[in-house]
Amino acid sequence: MQFELTDLVDALPGLGWTALPDGQAEFLNQRWLDYSGLTAEQAAGSGWLEVIHPADRKALIDYWQSCVSSGAPGDTEARIRRYDGAYRWFLFHASPLRDEAGNITRWFGSNIDIEERRRSEEALRASELSWRQIVDHVPGLVATMGPNGDVEFLNRQTLEYFGKTNEQLKDWSLIGAVHPDDLSHAIEGRARSIETGKAYNIEHRCRRADGVYRWFQVNGLPVRNEAGAITAWYLLLTDIEDRKKAEEALRSNERNLMLILNTIPTFIHVLNTDGKVLYVNQATLDYTGLTAEDVPKDTYRSRLFHADDLKRVHVERLAALKRSVLFENEQRIRRKDGIYRWFLNRYSPLLDEQGKIDRWYTASFDIEDRKNTEAQLEQAYLRLAEAQHLSKTGSFITDLVADEHHWSDETFRIFEFDPQTKVSVKMIRDIVHPEDLPSFEAMLARAATGEDVDFTFRILTARGAVKYLHGIARVMEQIAGRPLFIGALQDVTQSREAEEALNKARSELFQVSRVMALNTLTASIAHEVNQPLAGIITNTSTCLRMLGGDPPNLDGARESVRRILRDGNRAADVINRLRELFSHKEFALEPLDLNEATREVIALTLSDLQRNRVVVRSELAENLAPAIGDRVQLQQVMVKRVRNASDAMSGVDNRPRELLIRTEADQSDQVRLSVTDAGIGFPADTASKLFNAFYTTKKDGMGIGLSVSQSIIETHHGRIWATSNDGPGATFCFSIPCVCDNAAQRVGP
Repeated sequence: MQFELTDLVDALPGLGWTALPDGQAEFLNQRWLDYSGLTAEQAAGSGWLEVIHPADRKALIDYWQSCVSSGAPGDTEARIRRYDGAYRWFLFHASPLRDEAGNITRWFGSNIDIEERRRSEEALRASELSWRQIVDHVPGLVATMGPNGDVEFLNRQTLEYFGKTNEQLKDWSLIGAVHPDDLSHAIEGRARSIETGKAYNIEHRCRRADGVYRWFQVNGLPVRNEAGAITAWYLLLTDIEDRKKAEEALRSNERNLMLILNTIPTFIHVLNTDGKVLYVNQATLDYTGLTAEDVPKDTYRSRLFHADDLKRVHVERLAALKRSVLFENEQRIRRKDGIYRWFLNRYSPLLDEQGKIDRWYTASFDIEDRKNTEAQLEQAYLRLAEAQHLSKTGSFITDLVADEHHWSDETFRIFEFDPQTKVSVKMIRDIVHPEDLPSFEAMLARAATGEDVDFTFRILTARGAVKYLHGIARVMEQIAGRPLFIGALQDVTQSREAEEALNKARSELFQVSRVMALNTLTASIAHEVNQPLAGIITNTSTCLRMLGGDPPNLDGARESVRRILRDGNRAADVINRLRELFSHKEFALEPLDLNEATREVIALTLSDLQRNRVVVRSELAENLAPAIGDRVQLQQVMVKRVRNASDAMSGVDNRPRELLIRTEADQSDQVRLSVTDAGIGFPADTASKLFNAFYTTKKDGMGIGLSVSQSIIETHHGRIWATSNDGPGATFCFSIPCVCDNAAQRVGP
């Protein structure tokens, strides 16, 4: 519509212009620019004052400012400099365009060259006839009235327009020259001006000779004599039909725009250039519970926006409104039920032809769910990062072909790289332990083919530390034939060191067990060796018999030979174990934390228990007095009992395989450890035999484990026993002296 209005003004047969509500020139038509010799840029704003005659400039500015302040239309005269430097008198006419609320949205004006009229006025002083002839040739509808408003003269164009004679038009109010709906308004306006002596500006419809009504702007100026008395009225009737249609079209478009805004299910605000809210759509009112009367109030934003967001958004908005570019911000808006929700506000400027901001349109979108999701994602990321840090597990996404790597913070910490570093395969390769480079390169080669990889290698950090890393990587997707991997890696240095210490502890425990069992085991050597030797003899006889058959039973013979080899190896193992047991370690008694020793045993055996689906529970007494004993030997007893309990539950499938390890004070000078299982238990009549050498309930047992355990506990001046549970399983216990005056005196080798 802006373009249609400017086109209309540009098409006017005279000097036309439009101005903003504050009076600054907005548009001057081409005839105006051609006449003055100014460009549109030079004339914009207040630049047009340059071509006003210096003697007329101040009065013109004062008059124009009074019109802008009052909002009333106005007419005045001043001289305008032509492009060739000559000044000519012009009539300045300005009329406001208002919206439905009565607010001025624009000024329309025209400059009519009255140089000839001015000269005519001068000439009229000498000759009334000459004046009438000049007026008669003015290219417009001109009339004169006496001081009381009686029509005296109408120029030729006026007579031709109405198709009436001068005498007929003297009774203009009676002959239908003015539209009936406008007649009373025209009569009242003219009478008021004649009464007050002030110029008048009235708009009404005049009937053309062919019966068609067109809108006219009628400007009436009083003519005064030297004494100031009105001697006549000059009337100029300007056809404004096209302007009226343009205004109506503009109002129609604005009504349509308001209808569209009110039906959009989005919250819309219309702001002026300073950010003041001019209008909000119905959806906004419905959501907030406010009324249209609340919108222009200074308290509107404070009632609508969260107090914590007001200042921040105000500062952001003031800075952004100065630039004619899109911008956005986020803030919380109060719903009519008092609940605040997060909204995204997007600001879009409406620019005039000069590229200046005319107004702002704001659309607000509910992003509460998005903000909640972002908060949840942030919390999830923080929890993931913390979990990675605690578990020393990092994650990564890698494109090997492009050599692009996206690492989590923990991955950077593991490799001890700066998080701002752009990682490359070469950087990683440079810190891989030289002994692990071949396996590292092989892993990269497999990954390059799109194969999932599982890897373990060592790195040498910048500070010289050696780290063991274990990780896996899976193909997430293929991009143009290139595998994109997602994976995780863990710093397993501590677990490796713990595993080595565990293996060492196991070796020590087994060694101590063998040393302590040496005396008992020696007596069982013959039994252990005789069994495989008897098997060898039996299987040799069987083999010979099968080979001597007709035909020979080769398959059976082969099976017999395999059994011979098995039994021979078994006999060899017995001899080898005997040889290894000759190594001896000195028995050492010292105060020890039985709870701590128990936890170490649990950690030592946990992987085996988990493989057997055994659930371990511990009930370790608080403030337990320190025991006195050899840690390695006591842990050997614990390990043996835990493994026996696990074996006892290996065939249990109808109930949980639960293992309970408990420590507690026993009497006043001893501490007790008990291991309770849910296994098959043992018959009551065998309880007295369990700790005898070579007695076993296992099919493949040697029967020395519990005997060795008893020997160890007795060496500690303690006791060991076993009982059947009320339910399934059995409980094995031992108690040994703790650190106290009496116990310390009794402990010895």
